[in-house]
Amino acid sequence: MISALLADLLPWAIGILATMGALWGWGRSKKAEGRKETYIETLADSAKRQKEGRDAVQDLRDADRDALAGRVRDNSDSW
Repeated sequence: MISALLADLLPWAIGILATMGALWGWGRSKKAEGRKETYIETLADSAKRQKEGRDAVQDLRDADRDALAGRVRDNSDSW
């Protein structure tokens, strides 16, 4: 009786476990892919911010210092 029940359910159990294993593996691959995309976006964003910062510093080095001081004074008066 038990062996007949086990013989009937064993293929189903193996099929369910195989399906769960395949889904688990697929989920892990998608998770790794998402992490990689996030890492690449972070690097690109960091490089972009670094370039913008360097451009801003260069703009300040090339700017007229009296004009910058005047802008700071004007900004302080508007507060």
